[in-house]
Amino acid sequence: MDEKQRKHLDEAIADARMLLIRENKWTVDSPELKTEDFERKWAEKTKFVLIENEQRRRRQLKAQMQEEGREQRRQEEEAEARRRKRQHEEDWEATRDQRINSWRQFQKAKTGGGGEGGAGEGPEKKKKKKLKPIG
Repeated sequence: MDEKQRKHLDEAIADARMLLIRENKWTVDSPELKTEDFERKWAEKTKFVLIENEQRRRRQLKAQMQEEGREQRRQEEEAEARRRKRQHEEDWEATRDQRINSWRQFQKAKTGGGGEGGAGEGPEKKKKKKLKPIG
């Protein structure tokens, strides 16, 4: 009674008939098409066509679901990457004062430590012996 389902079944039946005719290399007017053997083969071929159509539909549905899942995972990964980047930037800004103070202490110790110990010792320690090039 369902028109959509009826149309689907009619197409499958017609496809099965044409496949059977082609496989046996008959014509549409062949006398073999009027036998009971043909009708039995036609019914079997119709079952085969319906099964193949259902399997094809399921494969397409499975592929579609996999693609949707892949797309969803990609979107989630992008969102996670944006969240991690934003968190990293927030952490970087939160530790700015600490980094600046650490650098200032380092600079203060560098300039203060070299001047107190004696100016003559520092440059002599830093001076390196000149090496001749190899070759």
